Amino acid sequence: MAIEQAVTTKETPISPAVFKQSMRRLAGGVCILASARDGERHGLTMTAVCSLTLDPPMLIACVNRDAGAYETMRSTRRVSVNLLGSDQIELAELFSSSTIKGTERFERAEWVEMASGVPALTGALAVLDCQIVEEKAVGQHSVLFCEVKAARLEDQKDPLVHFDRQFCGLLPVA
Repeated sequence: MAIEQAVTTKETPISPAVFKQSMRRLAGGVCILASARDGERHGLTMTAVCSLTLDPPMLIACVNRDAGAYETMRSTRRVSVNLLGSDQIELAELFSSSTIKGTERFERAEWVEMASGVPALTGALAVLDCQIVEEKAVGQHSVLFCEVKAARLEDQKDPLVHFDRQFCGLLPVA
């Protein structure tokens, strides 16, 4: 008969570094949040997006208020949430670049406009056209409460995931 050994885990006092290290272990789907104002498009890569309610269809997105796209999102109250596939790593990197900003980010892929005027990435897993109905400031971020008004669904493919500071694909467990 095998004797089970107790696994001991040491608790670590929380610090910004420990919190970051812990959150790196939470896999997240990769999205590009995008908005447009006066013909100028802005967007950023993020994983901080989560479904909230089914009726009405709502999600939350957490955006750093220092991000270049934030002001456009705040002023227009409209965003698109573009869910990326595993073949769109380059776009995820482009929209998180600190050197390439604003409309230049949109030049390397095909984008169309949804009825509300928000940019929609052609070839994304899905694009959700959202109206920001509420905003809550928390630290340096704003939690955007977004009502989904329309969706574009593309052919199903593997999602792009971010885990432990790198982009990954998914493999079925079973």
